[in-house]
Amino acid sequence: MSVHSSISGATNPFAGPDPADIRDINIHDRVPVILNATNSTYCAWKTYFSLLFHENNLVDHVDGSVDSHAMVDDSKWTAIDATLIRWFFTTISKDMFHTVVSDGDDARAVWVKLNGFFPDNKLRRRVFLQQEFFYCRLDDQSIDDYCRLKTLSDELRDIGAKIDDDLLLNMLTAGLNEDFGNAAANLTLMPKPSFPKFVAYLRLEERRMK
Repeated sequence: MSVHSSISGATNPFAGPDPADIRDINIHDRVPVILNATNSTYCAWKTYFSLLFHENNLVDHVDGSVDSHAMVDDSKWTAIDATLIRWFFTTISKDMFHTVVSDGDDARAVWVKLNGFFPDNKLRRRVFLQQEFFYCRLDDQSIDDYCRLKTLSDELRDIGAKIDDDLLLNMLTAGLNEDFGNAAANLTLMPKPSFPKFVAYLRLEERRMK
């Protein structure tokens, strides 16, 4: 059953999805990351949630367009709001939970707190992410695990520390272990190089070596 509901023509201008449908969503399937202040999950976490809000007509719970205080008597609204808060609390680390939890917060307040935490610590996160990015090596990891380089670069771009495509591809190649020596040389000859092309080639090479 779809959780979408058309607002146009509804008697209640804030009519939205059925609270039961929202409550039954498996949040860990839809947001398969845990937000942590010390790792590079913020960009992915925020992206997954933004998609979830848009897919299920929940944006007005977090964007400030609706005054939640005016909705306290709307059981449907408050039930959905409570579900969103539960989603947030179960997709963040224990340390972050204790930092942001507060009685009386609505979903919008929790969302703002969690997103505000990262710009407020932008310099600290930039140092941490740059260190992880520039010292990332394949070692005994799989190619898929090693490709967290892309996630790290997205996180850095998200806080204004741009990692251009050439640098990303150079770091991907430079961090390969000696088993991928021939692959690294071949990557430099690839026409119109891109991250997806490099990763696809390295996955095939990994499969061949196994």
